Amino acid sequence: METMISIQENKQRSAFHISKFLKVYGTLLGFILLCIGFSALSPAFASFSNGLTVLRQIAMLSIMSAGLTAVMITKRIDLSVGYVCSALGIFMGALVVDAGMPLLPALLLTLAAGAVIGLVNGFAIAYMGIPDFIATLAIGFLVSGLNQAYTHGHPISGFPAEFGVFGQWYLLGIPTSIYIMAGFLVVMFVFLYQTRYGRYIHAIGGNEEATMLSGVSTKGNLVLSFVVCGIGVAVTSVVLTSRLGAAHPLSGDGLLLDAIATVFLGATAFRNGEPNLAGTFIGALIIGVLSNGLTLLNVPYYYQSVAKGLIILFAVSITSLQRMRKA
Repeated sequence: METMISIQENKQRSAFHISKFLKVYGTLLGFILLCIGFSALSPAFASFSNGLTVLRQIAMLSIMSAGLTAVMITKRIDLSVGYVCSALGIFMGALVVDAGMPLLPALLLTLAAGAVIGLVNGFAIAYMGIPDFIATLAIGFLVSGLNQAYTHGHPISGFPAEFGVFGQWYLLGIPTSIYIMAGFLVVMFVFLYQTRYGRYIHAIGGNEEATMLSGVSTKGNLVLSFVVCGIGVAVTSVVLTSRLGAAHPLSGDGLLLDAIATVFLGATAFRNGEPNLAGTFIGALIIGVLSNGLTLLNVPYYYQSVAKGLIILFAVSITSLQRMRKA
């Protein structure tokens, strides 16, 4: 009898460990299986050059999603990121092409503009009490309207050749946009996990009231998370505009849903339903690999949208279930 009980306890322990492993690493395992599947179906998928293609394709998404992760850790969301990305590209074009400003000061002003928009978003939410959904959507529409008013729907071209360094050039055979992505992710990792401000942002997401009662400026750090997000959007805009070779009024609008999907998908990995930087990068890889693999298999674009929609639904469902179990 004791032997049978012992065997049953061991089985229960094994099932528990497997369940725990899948909760933490299930998304990573899914990514690996996805890569294996596409490699079997298309030999070109597993090539080194295609790997660089995938990383280049997700560079902008990873940067924007990394900034958005800082906001979503606090249990908020920023729906303005796509509109702001498009507008900041036009802002960069207006400075460099229309006003003739040198690249470096124009780049710094673009980053500053992203930070200011993030500051406005954060202030409206933290100090004015406007719900994040409404505030960021309103700011997004406002920025988009100004963008359209300035351009009348026309792109801005004529950037100097050296502007291609952010999105078109290669260094040691690797696209420079991959270096920018890697550098931004490292900076975000240090900020979120190695500084007290990053710890405060995590604390706000964990229990905002307790964090406030402990003496932390929850409002100030909430604003900071939106500022960081705005800077990430500005970096994304620079890389995107450089890669396109022109500033298009709608170039970044489509990144919003992909970025949200990336963070939600990443929340299913490593932190049991909570947004985290490593998971966000895995989420970006999954979306990039899915698009790339389906393209190599000549799957029509509308079916790719169906697949992406299913992944978003799956990610949100899993994240919700994980949070319900924790509660």
